[in-house]
Amino acid sequence: MTALKIIGIILLIFLLIGFLRLGAIVSFGGALRVQLRVGALKLTILPRKPRKPKAKKEKKEEAPEEKPAEEEKPKKKLPIPKPTPDDLLDLVQTALSALGATARRACRRVRIDPLEVTVYFGGDPARAAFAFGAANTAMHTLMPRAEELFYIPDPSLHLRLSYDTENAAEGSVGLSLRVCDLFAILLTLVWPLAKWLLHFLQAHKHDAPSHKGAEPSETDGKENNATHTEVQIA
Repeated sequence: MTALKIIGIILLIFLLIGFLRLGAIVSFGGALRVQLRVGALKLTILPRKPRKPKAKKEKKEEAPEEKPAEEEKPKKKLPIPKPTPDDLLDLVQTALSALGATARRACRRVRIDPLEVTVYFGGDPARAAFAFGAANTAMHTLMPRAEELFYIPDPSLHLRLSYDTENAAEGSVGLSLRVCDLFAILLTLVWPLAKWLLHFLQAHKHDAPSHKGAEPSETDGKENNATHTEVQIA
């Protein structure tokens, strides 16, 4: 029973870590603010808090200790076969396919929350009205597609015409995903590449290893044969 309890506790810990959410929140409009999110904990990266100057401690000069010279051991290198052009082409195709699948899985698992952005169009009335119309069209065209690709629970986008001010924007945007989702995304990228590497090594495991050094020439062989002949005559 004790072993089963320990295994259950370990599985529970891994389950809790897997559902832990990681992300970042960026706030702009005034001073730029960047926060890292680990579960319910938020750590502010920008703006940085001023550090208090530390009192310098006087270091005592110590004579450097002489270390005995260590003998360098020769490193063993694993024989890796050289890939052919067909192998490289297959690797590029596998990597592109894996990247596409990884991007699709990442989009489905990334959560965008909060998404609160307000854009003000000001300055010249004609230019502001044109920019406002173009931005409004782009927002209503792209947002439905973005909501299909990503999980955006509560988007809040606003466009404002303000001729008294210049162009400006304010709001906050957050991206996050769970630890288990992160491992699933990495597995989508790593697994096809690992399968390609295994197939590549199996296909080239019977290749002859490359020999180092010059091969004996025909003249050397003739000289050796002549020497053996002279010895037999004597």
